[in-house]
Amino acid sequence: MPSNTKAISQLLDHGFVLLPRFLRPTDVKAARKAVANYFPSPEELALKPLRYRALTESPDFQQIEFPYVDHTLNHIALHPRILDFVAAALGTDDIILSRSALWAKYAGMGDFDQPMHADYEGNTLVFPRDDGDYRQINIILYYSDVDATLGPTHVVSQRHTRNDPLWPPFRPREAYPDIYDLATPIITKAGGMLVFSMTSFHRGTAITADFGARFTHHLVYRAKRHGFQGYQLWPSYGEQHELQSFLERATPRQREAIGFPKPGDHYWNEATLAGVARRYPGMDLRPYRKAKMR
Repeated sequence: MPSNTKAISQLLDHGFVLLPRFLRPTDVKAARKAVANYFPSPEELALKPLRYRALTESPDFQQIEFPYVDHTLNHIALHPRILDFVAAALGTDDIILSRSALWAKYAGMGDFDQPMHADYEGNTLVFPRDDGDYRQINIILYYSDVDATLGPTHVVSQRHTRNDPLWPPFRPREAYPDIYDLATPIITKAGGMLVFSMTSFHRGTAITADFGARFTHHLVYRAKRHGFQGYQLWPSYGEQHELQSFLERATPRQREAIGFPKPGDHYWNEATLAGVARRYPGMDLRPYRKAKMR
């Protein structure tokens, strides 16, 4: 796997970089077990299709958002090495996870062939800047092997598109046939991580395999200070047990990456420390108390 410096250089040059074997095999195994809380294996789906009728009736929209019942997936979404990479790419430690979604796609179900597009329209209210901490980071983590038959994502190097207008963000094949021929298919083993720019043209492709499934975890990160960017604000999930439980178990850095005030923030005083302790009785507040005493 390339170093962060080399990978970020490729990201800036081409608009995407694939980091193979980013997750350890034990991480992938744990993630697949956690994914089973939401999605069946292709073998189970084939044996019991009536149990999963909702899935078979709308196969194109099988996405589950953070937070998750199994904290394995929550911790992977906020993996320390992902946080390190994003902070280095944006040039700031003040980063936030703005989207985390599991996605399941099954062979023989649904049409996953997308037009070429860039993702910025759903992640910013304005026109995207792809420099410094204005940059947003798209990530796909692979929890299953993806070959040419399992609908690999196709990404176009920004060397080909850097001087093209970004609006409109969609490029249908009949109007832009050349861009489809320039795309690179992302073929990877489970544990790989694709990082790409919010301004990179890419698309999902059709699954041509007779049998199988691909399970992926889609993340978006941004700098905290740009409030006109972002897909989700996590306080909207604050009443969910899954988020409450995860916050108690998370590291301070992981909490910060979903919007929790960091140790030393002016938010912290005796009243807020006491209130947070009541709301999250299992949370270790020593880092916040210690920072307040400095």
